[in-house]
Amino acid sequence: MDDYAGRVLADRYRLPLPPSDEYELTETRAFDTYSGQEVLVRQVPLPEVVEAEVLDADGLPDGFTARDGGVRHPGRRPPAAGGGPRRPADPVVRRAVEAAQAAAAVPDHPRLDQVFDVFAEGGSLWIVSELVAARPLAALLTEQTLTPYRAAEVASDVLLALRVLHSYGWVHRNITARTVLVCDDGRVMLTGLAVGAAEEALCGYDPVPPPPDGEPDAAPEPDAIPGA
Repeated sequence: MDDYAGRVLADRYRLPLPPSDEYELTETRAFDTYSGQEVLVRQVPLPEVVEAEVLDADGLPDGFTARDGGVRHPGRRPPAAGGGPRRPADPVVRRAVEAAQAAAAVPDHPRLDQVFDVFAEGGSLWIVSELVAARPLAALLTEQTLTPYRAAEVASDVLLALRVLHSYGWVHRNITARTVLVCDDGRVMLTGLAVGAAEEALCGYDPVPPPPDGEPDAAPEPDAIPGA
């Protein structure tokens, strides 16, 4: 537990103390105090709420007149626009959490990492997944060049992972050398689906695939049913 003496997320996940030169956490090990297991935690920063600023006469450059006919007073600065972190109840945050949770619900497969938990806290969305004994392909490529045969093996495993995702209607738009993991036993796993889904939702897109043909849509909320 001494290795995890940093911040505690969701009253459950203990993080290690970050290096003094690290300003923003993006991915780290953590200790799950509920299960007693080490996990991997990924951070998706949430965009801040930015309020629109309407310029009055004091906010306009010289030579411009406000619509209300106000007079500009030189030397007076307009108030800064307000803003702040988004809260978990914010509709944008809820959509991102729901998108990541939907991605986490994809059935387990040896070529896909398993996501355990998704939540929003402290101005960020956090995705908790299994800690795999593996290295990102990007780290491996900085040390050595893959042989043609090994590169074909990696590509084959990635294609298998994509075939599994496509069978459930998902499109993985977050494939990079960092989301491809090369395991210590030689296997290759694809990660990043939940993170990519959350980021797409934050950008206003809906990454969740529609239900398969023949499967009814989710029932609407009671207050959405006419006459309910």
